[in-house]
Amino acid sequence: MNKLKLYNADSYKLVYELQEQGIKVDHIITDPPYNISKDNYFTTMKKPRAGVDFGDWDRGDFDLYSWILEYSKLLNENGSMIIFCSYRFISHIIDALESEEVGMKVKDVLVWQKSNPMPRNINRRYVQDMEFAVWAIKKNARWVFNKPEDKKYLRALFTTPIVRGREKLGHPTQKSYQLMEQLVKIHTNEGEIILDPFMGSGSTGDAALQCNRKFIGIEYDEHYFNMAKERLEKLL
Repeated sequence: MNKLKLYNADSYKLVYELQEQGIKVDHIITDPPYNISKDNYFTTMKKPRAGVDFGDWDRGDFDLYSWILEYSKLLNENGSMIIFCSYRFISHIIDALESEEVGMKVKDVLVWQKSNPMPRNINRRYVQDMEFAVWAIKKNARWVFNKPEDKKYLRALFTTPIVRGREKLGHPTQKSYQLMEQLVKIHTNEGEIILDPFMGSGSTGDAALQCNRKFIGIEYDEHYFNMAKERLEKLL
């Protein structure tokens, strides 16, 4: 395949077309909606803001798990998945990955620590500076783990800033390039194909292309699709 293939489509429907085409990928790295948006007001704050709202796509009717089974069928025998999620759903995603139907094996839960988190209601709550990602492999896979030679060992903790400045494109949950670059370099090899079924602003694809991997991205929202398309095509 070419280095880049993008689809403005519903991931839940497109997957069957990809299966029929015999598409195979080496890795899936994705950041699906977390289903954590809600209407709320932090009335104890001096300047209360509307609750956590990342848009309609992050509301509670999003199907968090069933996509895992169908997309696992696209993975090569040594394939892996990295799925970002809220702490609320870590165990559910692990159960889906290790179900009899999917048959993958979870190796670790990765932690993204934000070095510049957004404070909220600081006199009543802990600062929310952590997000999580579940790393799983196909059973019996010879999985990829490229530990940098200058490090004695790797912790499953990645500390980077949230996006800011020129990198910030307008997606409410955009992941930092620095974070995605580290994940791509550690968990994939050059020339391999990375798929992101919930591409958003294209951070996974940006890291994939700049690290000499191939990328397939799917995004349902036309606005975010065009955002990612412009970003990624510039790299070619």
